[in-house]
Amino acid sequence: MLFSNGILAQDARVFGKVESQSGETISGVTLLLKGTGMGTMTNLDGDYEINNLKAGKYQLQVRFLGYESREFTLDLSENEERNLDVVLQDKTEEIEVVTVLGKSVAGQVREQSYMVSAISTKDLYNSTSDAQQVLNRVPGVRILEEGGLGSDMNFTLNGFSGDQVKFFMDGIPMDHFGSALGLNNIPVNSIDRIEVYKGVVPVWLGTDALGGAVNIITNQGANFLDASYSLGSFNTHRASVNGAYTQLESGFTFRGNINYNYSDNDYKVWVPIREGNNIIDTTEVERFHDRYRSGSAKIETGLVNKSYADQLLVGVLAAANDKEVQHGATMKRVFGGITRNSESIVPTLKYSKEDLFTPGLDVSFYTAYNMTKSEVIDTLSGVTYNWLGEATYIPGSTDGELRRTFTTMDDNDFSSRLNAGFEFNEQHSVAFNYSYSHFSRDIFDAENPDRIENMFPKSLGKQVGGLAYKFDPNKKWSTTLFGKYYNILAEGSKQYDFGLETQRIDSFEASQDNFGYGLATSYFLLPQLQLKASYEHTYRMPTATEMFGDGLFTNPNPDLGPEQSNNFNFGAGYNMTIKDEHFLSVGSSFIYRNAQDLIYQVVTVASPQTRFDNLSETRTLGVEGNINYEWGNFFQLGGNVTYQDITDQADFVYNESYTNTGYQRNFQKGFRLPNTPYFFGNATAGFTFKNVFSEETLLNVLYRYNYVEEYFLSWAELGSRDSKKIIPTQSSHDLELSYSLNNGKYNISFEVRNLTNARLYDKYFLQKPGRAFYLKLRYAL
Repeated sequence: MLFSNGILAQDARVFGKVESQSGETISGVTLLLKGTGMGTMTNLDGDYEINNLKAGKYQLQVRFLGYESREFTLDLSENEERNLDVVLQDKTEEIEVVTVLGKSVAGQVREQSYMVSAISTKDLYNSTSDAQQVLNRVPGVRILEEGGLGSDMNFTLNGFSGDQVKFFMDGIPMDHFGSALGLNNIPVNSIDRIEVYKGVVPVWLGTDALGGAVNIITNQGANFLDASYSLGSFNTHRASVNGAYTQLESGFTFRGNINYNYSDNDYKVWVPIREGNNIIDTTEVERFHDRYRSGSAKIETGLVNKSYADQLLVGVLAAANDKEVQHGATMKRVFGGITRNSESIVPTLKYSKEDLFTPGLDVSFYTAYNMTKSEVIDTLSGVTYNWLGEATYIPGSTDGELRRTFTTMDDNDFSSRLNAGFEFNEQHSVAFNYSYSHFSRDIFDAENPDRIENMFPKSLGKQVGGLAYKFDPNKKWSTTLFGKYYNILAEGSKQYDFGLETQRIDSFEASQDNFGYGLATSYFLLPQLQLKASYEHTYRMPTATEMFGDGLFTNPNPDLGPEQSNNFNFGAGYNMTIKDEHFLSVGSSFIYRNAQDLIYQVVTVASPQTRFDNLSETRTLGVEGNINYEWGNFFQLGGNVTYQDITDQADFVYNESYTNTGYQRNFQKGFRLPNTPYFFGNATAGFTFKNVFSEETLLNVLYRYNYVEEYFLSWAELGSRDSKKIIPTQSSHDLELSYSLNNGKYNISFEVRNLTNARLYDKYFLQKPGRAFYLKLRYAL
């Protein structure tokens, strides 16, 4: 009888479908029976089933990125087949300035009260845009480019630029990735969202940013495949493959991405044609020495969702690029033989665990070691070029086009970061961060092997520590208080006793400690109206490039000191939904920055070379605002505008010369910083049509507009009114069409950038590409 009962007894089964609020099925949703190690994931149709369950009580947890997690209590009997359909609610982040409503914002962002914009890229996956182009549409952000694909760029956020704003990928500092992996190398379909922190930077990022940070969150799906290829004007080709495979039962995961970028960058520019020092003509010519190509591969493998680790991953990042150099910091001199390239290998280790040892204790750890080899090559002897590509030969000359060199730089960069947080209860929690990095560089110039500057070791060590306390007295009000510690230790060489008989190059060592502090608070005055305010006294240490140069156009300045700033932000955001079809979002913020010893790039129109220096005191007053309207899933309209007045406020400046070293009156006081846009904006309008030509299809039509008011290239106080160098007012228009089949599995898109073929300039009056066409094919599973 016992044997018969054993045969008749059957295990229970749970099955069903997972959908979103709008009724769309969701694939890849994780369903776990807590404490059993059993679970499954929904298939492409959103269906799931868990078999072979014994009778008893279970806690079913349903989780998916971008949606609120849900739990169900199941009391199953023998032979029972339980049909449980689940509807997941969108996870919505109400933040001070929202470019696109972030539905997949991680808990750390959702619970904080910092000034932050969250850009969801879900609707941009078919676009030919990259991370740089997406960021350029965020309020308060302006990216100044030196040219086409692969060109250097300068990121500006609310008056701060360059390394004053730090970049992260999945919370990992990108300055450890090397030049082959930058913002314009990351395709948009490999990104889940982008977080832009303005002013105050959260402690958990562990950085010495002066005025903000950008965190790019890549696709974190457990099982997916996304492949794309695009081609376009100027012989541009871009390919990307991203994917992940996860075994739910064992926790084994393997994920990676491969990216390739190529462009001749042979767009036309309007330039003077010179013979010697004389201008004989001004005409439009093609750039002839500006090819760029890069490739990167990132692989990670390990375990997820284990009792001892939510994530334990080892990985490696390999990247390489090479770039022909057409000109320097300005377009006055043109080159036909200078090149630079780099190769990077970066092994990584990641670990994270929530509720480690005790409920409420969350710990994460990251470490990486970046090995980068870069080359700067200028070995053409006695040759100069004009913009027609014509070479002039100087008999007997051994000089290079700029400075004859074949320089190899071997950089080694170790970095690590530890985060720990403990939640005492719903009202009180603390967070701790410690970050350490050590950079070293060996330089050898084959054309000048005895160059004395290269004989000295160059290293830069940084430590950043942070402690934060978060107090949430109720669901309306949240406040975070924090303190930060900064330390830098630099070793290198510099010139002593300039102009004296004892003038020499010798070693130097510098060390400095600083402390920062601040707070961030937010309050929901109404359920739809959120107010935010934040203040931070912060420091940023010089980077290796700023202190040691780049071996080509950026000269070293080992005397650079840390910059510091007092940052204040106040903002408000209002969201309104009408009859579940119309959504309106309005936001605005005021910014104030007072910075001392600001590190800025010194450029003269006549020279292709630059250097970094400290500016005694600057002040930024600014305001930004945005408005977005959505009509269901059919129509969207939005725009943003930014005004920022960044002025020199120092009464005196220190001048070092042969005859008059010392402090002198600052004639630039009260004038805006040169080469910095002060008024700009963006606008977007788009339509989405469902089931066009066939079922399960989408047709998207998107228009973008960009505007920048004219601004001075050099100090406004210098020169006569009629001869001042300006970057003129600019307007550009982009149009994009995309068509998706089989619920987004197959996609094709077409884009026209700079539709009117306007002359657009950035940085030091450097001309950007004219009208360009791009076609993109994408497959997603």
